[in-house]
Amino acid sequence: MTDHVIVTGGSGLLGASVVRLLLEEENVKPVVMDINRDPARLADVMDKIEYVQGDVSDPELLNSTFASFKPKTIYHIAAVLGDTCENKPHLAIKVNIDGFLSLLEAARDNGMAQVLFSSSGTTYGVDLEEGEMLTDKTVQRPASFYGVTKVFGENAGRYFKLKYGLDYRGIHYPAIAGPGLRDAGMVTYASAIIEKSVKGEPYTVPVSPDIRLSLAYVKDCARAIIQLGKAPVENIKTVNYFINGVQNPLPSSGEMVEMVKKRIPGAQIDFDVNEDWDRLLKSASHPVDDSSSIAEWGWKPQCDTYEKLIDAYIEDLKT
Repeated sequence: MTDHVIVTGGSGLLGASVVRLLLEEENVKPVVMDINRDPARLADVMDKIEYVQGDVSDPELLNSTFASFKPKTIYHIAAVLGDTCENKPHLAIKVNIDGFLSLLEAARDNGMAQVLFSSSGTTYGVDLEEGEMLTDKTVQRPASFYGVTKVFGENAGRYFKLKYGLDYRGIHYPAIAGPGLRDAGMVTYASAIIEKSVKGEPYTVPVSPDIRLSLAYVKDCARAIIQLGKAPVENIKTVNYFINGVQNPLPSSGEMVEMVKKRIPGAQIDFDVNEDWDRLLKSASHPVDDSSSIAEWGWKPQCDTYEKLIDAYIEDLKT
């Protein structure tokens, strides 16, 4: 018997990686829900998945899709991302807040067993000491509107877990690096300095060389949310988890550039600081304590240094 699982935002960087890992499992068929009419990242696997094109914040679409496929798990990755949230906050509310609430209600009403939520380390940021370690006890005071919407999502999921027994679990993701660069956002420099250099294109980093950003490779991030979902429910105490990819001490953006230049001779990279982005990223530039993930569901990244991340990135660009 084939089990359907839903991946919202499944044509994006993280979502497509989750879909590909799920396709390696027996008796699992991903159902991708995405607004994208041309899911290029999934072009070679479209015959192996179900694709529902539409607005994942539409309650009618959510309910009809859940009723039709009766998924055992929902990976909710769809979101309006960082810099777009800053510029279009009403769109961010529609998708990230109203849309997720509609998804939780549809999951409850259709008897869905589990919701796994892609959150963000940007749910933290204000009133922290420079270099302060983020832990499960750190107060969430985001400096970005994206972080504001994700704080809502984490707490709404926890509420539905407590009130309705929904098996909700989430990850405060660090910045995610991976091939297929599309948009020039606040944190994409970690990917762009590799991808542009491999392609022989110059790149200007929009943040200062001293930014130290918590970072993970996309394949590690995809493995993490799947692994979290498989953990026995009795192990899940923390509910919303930090994960580390690249381990502490985190390299600065300047150090990352030097590592890329050593591996890609002739890389043309310089800096031109966007003050607004730099301010927001400095508020989010903190090491994280992922001991709860390690203890409760055995988290361990494969790309635990930026050097390994660079090598994996270059290899995946070839394929």
